[in-house]
Amino acid sequence: MGGVLRIHFSDRDFRHVRFARSADPVWEAFLGLHVLTTPLARLPRRLHPWRRRAVERLQDGGLRAASRLLADLAPADAAYFPDFLTPAESEEGMAAALRALRGTPGTRLDKEMREAARYRALPGWTRRLASGDRLVLDQVADAVLHFHTRLVAPDWSEVEAAVATGWDRRADALERGTVATLESLPSFTWRDPVLSAPYPVDADLHLRGRGVRLVPSFFCHTAPIAIADPGLPPVVVYPVGDGPPDPRGAAGRADALAALMGTGRARVLGGLTAAFTTGSLAVRLGMPASTVSGHLKVLRDAGLVRSERAGAHVRHRLTGRGRHLLGPP
Repeated sequence: MGGVLRIHFSDRDFRHVRFARSADPVWEAFLGLHVLTTPLARLPRRLHPWRRRAVERLQDGGLRAASRLLADLAPADAAYFPDFLTPAESEEGMAAALRALRGTPGTRLDKEMREAARYRALPGWTRRLASGDRLVLDQVADAVLHFHTRLVAPDWSEVEAAVATGWDRRADALERGTVATLESLPSFTWRDPVLSAPYPVDADLHLRGRGVRLVPSFFCHTAPIAIADPGLPPVVVYPVGDGPPDPRGAAGRADALAALMGTGRARVLGGLTAAFTTGSLAVRLGMPASTVSGHLKVLRDAGLVRSERAGAHVRHRLTGRGRHLLGPP
């Protein structure tokens, strides 16, 4: 990591800073791809289980082809990859993002693919994309959807849980104002009026009164990533992880919770590392479903657990209060 990203703020920018409360589906697809193509030894431990599962799912030939196509455009070691791949519309969800991606103007495709070619040799098929070939652009959009559906979406509850935990860590800072929250972001350093972080190259992002959208990411694990084109709405994606847990601290918290609320209820609370149905949590903990259901009701009444219907199932997840009670992961 040889450079520094410097984000330059003016007084007006502070009125337009937005802290996203959830991960972005398209960014997570590309950053998940980077995790998949990064050696396991270079990844934080929190990403190891997902990567192992993803490698197993890659036995599917269509999924491998989609991954190769996306890696041609946005490899993990790229100092730059085209901004059209991560449209601002992804803030509204995957469907809106894919509509925007498929509708990318030919002039922009040509400009951004030329920029990518400045940093690395591109495979021959990308010349058709740069020329505005709509069929190829549709193939790229289909690959993004296929990768996300097969490799990211099945573990989205884990992504949400990690992002929510990171957000809770910064809740106190948010009460102290924008600067305090900027100072609390992983990897960043605030030196008024510049927010800086390690980056593959030296880069300056001048907000010019537009503010910035800061998006947490489960799969981002080395350094923040920013939209490169200064003419586009400023977006910066940052890693949500704060390092591996301290097993001694975790054991101490578990004992204290068991003394406070009973061993079974403490196990149920601690088992909600993501969103689970009653049955899946019971299987995970090796407890009767009726017992788990009773503990969940008590925890829900205490404001430590939230239950939401998703189709035919009810999923349970920790509230901010529940995560706070468990302590840092």
